[in-house]
Amino acid sequence: MYWEKLKWITQSWDKYWFVNEVEIRYAAWLSLIFALFSFYLIMIKWNFDLAFFTIWTIFLDFILKVFIDPKYSIFWMIVRPFIKNKPKLMVGAVQKRFAWSIGLILSLFVIYCMLLLSWNLETTNVEVLSKIELLNQNIINGKLFVIPMNPAIIACFLCIFFMFLESVFWICVGCKMYKNLVKKGIIKKIPNQNCVNGSCEV
Repeated sequence: MYWEKLKWITQSWDKYWFVNEVEIRYAAWLSLIFALFSFYLIMIKWNFDLAFFTIWTIFLDFILKVFIDPKYSIFWMIVRPFIKNKPKLMVGAVQKRFAWSIGLILSLFVIYCMLLLSWNLETTNVEVLSKIELLNQNIINGKLFVIPMNPAIIACFLCIFFMFLESVFWICVGCKMYKNLVKKGIIKKIPNQNCVNGSCEV
């Protein structure tokens, strides 16, 4: 089964069960560190090697969590041995799966931009490198700077921002979106779910 069954909560008619919020938070911390370091290498060093590895790893991680089983998540398996003695905080799987689906779409879009729109082909190097040089000069001179924007950069920012909120403040943006969509009747409510701070309670 995709999720974990809780004998004292799960009903026989439940379609969705529960996942451990503690594992989710620590895994989000780990993925956030990788994403931030990769983003640093892109914007300051113009190095895409770690970025390609990171985005493909995050993309695969979302596929495992959305379509197979969260227990096989790459980042979860890394952090699980270090938090095995921490008390579990079980939350509903349906809203988390919805949130992970958003991450899956964003990571897929970034991969599309990096591969098919050719961020680092020679035809675009001159334009981008000139922006990077301007960025570096502004940093050196202590001036306020604006990072060159494109759709993939914006998608990366969104992923990093969502991971930051999840890991630091326990705020699941996808769960809140799930709540609003259920309240508006756009998606069907799944009963007997639990969210941190009641973020998905309707």
